[in-house]
Amino acid sequence: MCSCPSCYKVASITRACAVVRSRKKSERRGVRVSHPRRLRPVACITSGFFITMKGRLFIPLRRDRYFDVQLNHHALKKLADKKVRSLTITPDSLVFCYSDDIKSIPVARVYGVDRNEKNITFGDKEMVTHVDVKKVVKIRQTTREVIGSFRRNDVRIRRRLARKYWSRANHRTNHILHAATNFIVETAARNGAALAIEDLTGIRKMYRRGNGQGADYRFRLNAWPHWRAKKMLDYKAAWNGVTVIQLTKSETYGSSSTCSACGEKLRAPLRGDVAYARMLWCPGCKAWMDRDAYAALSLSARGRSRFARSLSSRLETGEEESRSQQPTSSSTPIAKEKGLADEAVTGNGTMKTLILRVDASKLTRWREPKS
Repeated sequence: MCSCPSCYKVASITRACAVVRSRKKSERRGVRVSHPRRLRPVACITSGFFITMKGRLFIPLRRDRYFDVQLNHHALKKLADKKVRSLTITPDSLVFCYSDDIKSIPVARVYGVDRNEKNITFGDKEMVTHVDVKKVVKIRQTTREVIGSFRRNDVRIRRRLARKYWSRANHRTNHILHAATNFIVETAARNGAALAIEDLTGIRKMYRRGNGQGADYRFRLNAWPHWRAKKMLDYKAAWNGVTVIQLTKSETYGSSSTCSACGEKLRAPLRGDVAYARMLWCPGCKAWMDRDAYAALSLSARGRSRFARSLSSRLETGEEESRSQQPTSSSTPIAKEKGLADEAVTGNGTMKTLILRVDASKLTRWREPKS
């Protein structure tokens, strides 16, 4: 242990402290704590390793002794001009953690993202796109049927096989979700759009046992990977400089039941009407539209309300610079405010105390207009 490099000592101590902290937290909550198990052989070091100009990675073994690995072209391309923060070593892989400065893309429009069981719909009033993810539902239902057909007496073998099949289903599901979220983020980055994502916290409570719903229906809705799709959108948007607007529960409320154009209450078709399945009727606009498209448009409108000024006000005045870069001359045309919030900055013509970078106000609920 004395000849072991200090980077491995720090990694081992940090991991052991995390395990002890987690056990104490579980004991305070009254959760039954199992006997400590052997941890997987993993080491995460933040210092001691280095990469040469020829692409060779040197990992410390002992004092003044290193083990070198030749990195491939893909790894060198990804790590070029990046700040490598840590290296995770496992028996099968080497994982680099690096940081990079990403420039945010200027926001010109806002796409509402509506996550559903069989599709992900995104867009605004100019364009609405449906991304089909029906295969996710089929994969999970097929996996459930296969696991339910096991007739082996040994429960340990059945559990081992179930873990194998569910792991395979999760890998296939992740592949489909990665393709869908990549398409959404790339489209938003290409068009200079921000993503307004709805808040689905607590939606699992609607499909609990005892709510009068069938077992198959509850399984299908509880197996809906909406949270995984949101996590993918979040980190991929951060990689590409796309702004993500996380709407609150009050802003998400009624997104698929009110019209974003006129605010009228939407009406569902009659039961058994196959021609207008999954469509809603707006009495104000006198038009049928897909319910997912209505939800995406509503989320887009509520995401736009987060900004102090809309795109149209900037186009009317020909303004190109941000407010912090505007000259303070009184002859400069100031764009008319069309949002729900304002910022107090130097030169905006007020004599009150200046409060920099005030957050935009949030909608409480999408109310119906009075007749």
